[in-house]
Amino acid sequence: MTSNSAGLQNELARRHRTATLIVAGFFILDIALVAIAFLTADRIHRPGDPSIEMGLWIAVLVFGLGAFVFRRTKFAAMRLKDIAALKGLSGLLKTLQDTTIRVACIGGAIALMGFVITILTGDWTKMLRAGGVSAIVLIYCFPSRSAWERVVIQLGRDDLAG
Repeated sequence: MTSNSAGLQNELARRHRTATLIVAGFFILDIALVAIAFLTADRIHRPGDPSIEMGLWIAVLVFGLGAFVFRRTKFAAMRLKDIAALKGLSGLLKTLQDTTIRVACIGGAIALMGFVITILTGDWTKMLRAGGVSAIVLIYCFPSRSAWERVVIQLGRDDLAG
């Protein structure tokens, strides 16, 4: 039992580290794009159709709200309980990692859309706004190891009892 518990702790640490590094990488991308937009907005400006800018802002809004809905849906207690029962605790950890990475990718996409808006308008503050939305999504999806441990302990206990 202790060998299995140690293996589970190692897998938890490995999956959490991977998710954390990916979220941090997207956060660094966000900061880099804001810095690039600030320093080079006038040089990278390529005028385009204003309707594209509005479409991208709508996409930023939909992606931002969608990230919250997606995460809440994937981390619903009943869903996680079913995953733990069907796939075991290893499958549960994989789900936690995969969902975190997917939400981080949505945050990265928001940052890239903001950069495209900056290219179209030449206004770096628009990248700052989109970067702020991206940062909120990335902070929201940042994996808390203690939360992951609580979920594993709680669902592991339920799994052992049932």
